[in-house]
Amino acid sequence: MGFDFNSLLAFVIFGLTIGVVYGIVALGISLIYSGLDIVHFAHGEVYMFGAFLGLVLSRDVGIPYPMALVGAMILAALLGVFIERVFYRRLTRSGGGYTVAGMGMIICGFGMSVALMNVAFLIWGADAEPFPVEFVIPPLEVNDISIPPSYLLTAVVSVFLMGVLNYFLRKTKYGLAIRAVAHNKDIAFLMGINVPMFISLIFGLACALAAAAGVLIGPMQSVQVEMGYLMLMKAFAAAVVGGFGSLPGALLGGVMVGVFENLGAAYISASHKDIYAFLLLILVLMFRPAGLFGVEAKVKA
Repeated sequence: MGFDFNSLLAFVIFGLTIGVVYGIVALGISLIYSGLDIVHFAHGEVYMFGAFLGLVLSRDVGIPYPMALVGAMILAALLGVFIERVFYRRLTRSGGGYTVAGMGMIICGFGMSVALMNVAFLIWGADAEPFPVEFVIPPLEVNDISIPPSYLLTAVVSVFLMGVLNYFLRKTKYGLAIRAVAHNKDIAFLMGINVPMFISLIFGLACALAAAAGVLIGPMQSVQVEMGYLMLMKAFAAAVVGGFGSLPGALLGGVMVGVFENLGAAYISASHKDIYAFLLLILVLMFRPAGLFGVEAKVKA
């Protein structure tokens, strides 16, 4: 059986499409890590909530899919701000990272994950729900490969969101303040920046990105309550591959994970598709323990 270049190209294209979704979720994880010095283990459930919110707005309320995407992002951002202010704020004041309060924030994240999943079970039940969307754009033909509108829209919107976030963080006053808070909270506070407010903003932005990923992935897959766990694991792998806390690394890591798992499913075994992200994670950490864009911390005795 000869080598089929078109098949390889198709697997790479579809891997890139799902990879940018991983990258969006990994971006949110990296943002929260930069702001609070913890991994938010309930981020997968926020992604799941975003998918269901988009489904409700699109199917039940009847608003157009693009508006449902924006609406789900806004609602998820408000949910993120609520979670940070009500459940994380007291622990944030005591410090994150490897402090006792930091461990409490990690445990709080696990508890929040279980709570959000059970709330979703009560609201939507355990059955998978289809996310019907009528796309007006035709499929894109590339070298005899037909890319469905859902994949094309996911790639375009994901790249657009990444570009908007990059512009916001680098060119706006609030974005520069967020970067200052992420770099050093104490110095940012001394410069007159309202650190608690910007930590809430960071949390809201990260949750909005997770919701966007959920709404984008919805038409390609069914929406179900347990969809967040696997996405969290893939996004976490992407964030670590790229360098934990690095925003460009999160994007690159997401694309690498998406392409690697698609090629592994095509040429090795489709039944083991979900392990390839972690094989890539192990390979990268063997040669770059801090990730591709990560910087190894130097600790002085």
